[in-house]
Amino acid sequence: MENDFGSLDLRSDEVTYTYKGETYRLSSHPYEPCLYLWKDGVCVCTLHNAYNPEDLVRAFTAGKTITTNYSKDFDKEFDETGFCRVLSAALDSGQDNMDLFYAAKLAKSK
Repeated sequence: MENDFGSLDLRSDEVTYTYKGETYRLSSHPYEPCLYLWKDGVCVCTLHNAYNPEDLVRAFTAGKTITTNYSKDFDKEFDETGFCRVLSAALDSGQDNMDLFYAAKLAKSK
């Protein structure tokens, strides 16, 4: 069920995020911890210092949180809803490239 911050679909090999009626496919890069949000075959946002979709699936399907040590200016621990809040802030910013910690700072004001 989608809330104001969207929802993740973790049930298939292809992790998706639905927000404001749009569905984004999540992917990652093996060398730098980037998370890519794709819509209609176009990468619309890259989050640096983020997570790969497999880590999200592993944590959130087990009811756990994900954590980071990148910045002291935002919550270091995210449950699934909190992470959706970060993704929504990144998309709402209109920027196509940012660090996870910046998106998390934006999410605090949502």
